[in-house]
Amino acid sequence: MALLHQQYLERLQQELPQLQLLLDQLDSPADWRPLVAKLLASFHTLAGSAGTFGFHELGQSAKVLELQAKNWLAEAQAPAAEQIDSFRHIFSQLRQQKRLVIQQRQLPVATKHDEKKQTLIYLLEDEGDTARHLCLTLSTFGYVVEWFKQSHLLQAALLRKLPDALIIDIELPEETESGLSFVERLQQQLPQQLPLFVISAHDHFDFYLKAVRCGALGYFVKPVNAQALEARLQRLLAVRQRDAFRVLIVDDDQLLAKHYALVLETAGLRAEILNDPADIFAGLRKFHPDVILLDVNMPQCTGPELAQLIRLQDEWLGVPIIYLSSETDSERQLAVLIKAGDDFLTKPISDNALVVAIFARAQRARQLSEVMTKDSLTGLLQHAHIKERLATELERSDRAQQQVSVVMLDIDHFKKVNDNYGHLTGDQVITSLANLLKQQLRKTDMIGRYGGEEFLLVLPDCPVEKAFGVIDKLRESFAGFPFSFDNQTFYCTFSAGIACGNGQLQPDLVIEQADQALYQAKTGGRNQVRIFATPTADE
Repeated sequence: MALLHQQYLERLQQELPQLQLLLDQLDSPADWRPLVAKLLASFHTLAGSAGTFGFHELGQSAKVLELQAKNWLAEAQAPAAEQIDSFRHIFSQLRQQKRLVIQQRQLPVATKHDEKKQTLIYLLEDEGDTARHLCLTLSTFGYVVEWFKQSHLLQAALLRKLPDALIIDIELPEETESGLSFVERLQQQLPQQLPLFVISAHDHFDFYLKAVRCGALGYFVKPVNAQALEARLQRLLAVRQRDAFRVLIVDDDQLLAKHYALVLETAGLRAEILNDPADIFAGLRKFHPDVILLDVNMPQCTGPELAQLIRLQDEWLGVPIIYLSSETDSERQLAVLIKAGDDFLTKPISDNALVVAIFARAQRARQLSEVMTKDSLTGLLQHAHIKERLATELERSDRAQQQVSVVMLDIDHFKKVNDNYGHLTGDQVITSLANLLKQQLRKTDMIGRYGGEEFLLVLPDCPVEKAFGVIDKLRESFAGFPFSFDNQTFYCTFSAGIACGNGQLQPDLVIEQADQALYQAKTGGRNQVRIFATPTADE
């Protein structure tokens, strides 16, 4: 931010003398119109950018000069000598408002952080069978679980390291205080409240209420449904570790665009700058923004024109477009909003106001997008949308000269699960496998629910041999995962087929190849992974 401020000062040192030269030419009536048009554009830009970089008085004076230039053009007659003198006087005062001194500042050095870390869970449970079942279930999904039988051991561990979440049984018969009292006291002692999940034998309103007052985010009655607890954990962590909202900034003023990008990135959002409107479709396909922040006045085309151009394609109809301009006339703002816009922010805008406005729009857009593209049971991409992602990834992999593995995965004998244990239990099996895939695969991997118990996986930059190792490890984990129904324990397995995709193949053909490999896994005895092999001439 210090560097951007310094660069803006340097720009002012160049621009203000150039504006003075234009003003000196205003005495020639024959050339007044193009000169005033240039002054109007320059003062409009200055009015919007100066306040952003802290020069509020300069921005206000520039706004006065912008409106005066606009009036001259509207009246269609050359400005009188006294009007020009007044205009120059205001500009002279503008230049004296701030001393444009460039200050050298030492910039902080950015540090890198690990992209992914294992999730640490502390479990307080005095019943061995319940604890072992939870530890097995959560470790299968990739969590690191530390089990404590007594509260003082848990407290000692908290002094050494804070976990990502707590799971606590509130019935502790051998303890001197109730589980709820312990939890309440514990949360007060911590520097910040930890995500808390409560286990209890009581299914009564008073216990639920006390748990909520202690900050509980989940309440599970014994016998504990471990899959439901893990699903709740994953939803919580997905909110905390979600992909940052993406904002595409289209503005011909590079310094201003960099300022907005830095403000948004500091607040945890991702920002991409596009200075040339002609690159809009390439930028959209590359970045897939949640929100587009669009300057209204650009030399190549106006913001409303670009917004209407974006809306020509159905793919981008749902992306909110927020206009950003120093225009203060409400009728002009409304006229711009009607043309494909969703909101209008006036320059200069404070950093907090910008973040709040963008965050609210991005959050709503992401929610609507997920409702429209995600399967309601598993939260995975729907059939049509995972195929769209596959097509995009095949094109990208061809350009990057990388292999992409495509996996068809199917739960074995799933009809028997529904027949023997009911459809609700069958849904638990499906969601457990979906959660396992989300936990163990990379963020860049794409997962879709292709059919009832069938999944389609797209693994970018992943040769089939590597994909085989990843999927086979997942197969082993899922096969050892215990499911329960009416005091019975049962296990499920899956079969998978893998095909190699590239930009030379159509998505349907790659899926068909993966499906053929899946068929070989099924007919070969199930609970196995096969790689598609191109049939030989003899076959």
